[in-house]
Amino acid sequence: MYDCLHHEESTPRLHGPAHAPRHRRWLRLSGQCDLVSQAARHFAALGFAHERLSDGSLLVYDLSVHTALALQQEWPQLIGHYETPLRCLNTTASKMN
Repeated sequence: MYDCLHHEESTPRLHGPAHAPRHRRWLRLSGQCDLVSQAARHFAALGFAHERLSDGSLLVYDLSVHTALALQQEWPQLIGHYETPLRCLNTTASKMN
């Protein structure tokens, strides 16, 4: 976690997949292939936008952190990584506030 008001002094340590959109929240699930497939079917049934990556992991888009945590509890064997977009950009307006 970092403070967006001092963006130039600290940067996020974790970086998502190169093609993951920076303007959307997403949850990445990785683990056993059959469990990831089961999770993908579940997210599709719930109507969430999702994508399988070439490494076998699953990206689920536009989840709130509470929804991501609740759904992660259904598959405790899967490793979850949740990312949110930056709330403010590195602009002169944000430096003046």
